[in-house]
Amino acid sequence: MSQMRAAVVYESMFGNTATIATAVASGLRKAGIQVKVIPVALAGDDVLHDHDLVVIGAPTHALGLSRPSTRADAVLQGAPAEVEARGVREWLAELTDAEPNSVRIATFDTRARAMRHLPGSAARHVAHLLRRRGYDVPPATSFYVAATVGPLAHDEEARASDWAANLGHQLKRQVA
Repeated sequence: MSQMRAAVVYESMFGNTATIATAVASGLRKAGIQVKVIPVALAGDDVLHDHDLVVIGAPTHALGLSRPSTRADAVLQGAPAEVEARGVREWLAELTDAEPNSVRIATFDTRARAMRHLPGSAARHVAHLLRRRGYDVPPATSFYVAATVGPLAHDEEARASDWAANLGHQLKRQVA
């Protein structure tokens, strides 16, 4: 069997989700999976066709996925101007579907630790949108930041790497 291939597609305003995406890739590599980390602005519409696993990460904005208005607000708070162009929400709308059983999908988000008890989550929103399209998506995972612009809460990078390694090992057992 050839080496499994994964893509970690992420949207990041202040670098926190990008850091988690890199930690997720590290965990997947520990599980023996070949990984590409792709900022959503560079992600093609055919990602689901080219990988065995696609992990999608986004920051939680206003209890869900970012919108043009929330990305503009992030720029006003110091995020680079290029984050306004396209987020995960828009990328999902452009995404070309694959056969739902041909690719595994997992989702994560970053969110303020103070908001952890609130129901909204970018990752759960992504999972919901993909389930409506026929994909089997496991429960979403959240990683926490101390405040809107960060930094990441203590040990979240390690937790992300461990989560992804576990995800990778589970996937390999499922296809063995």
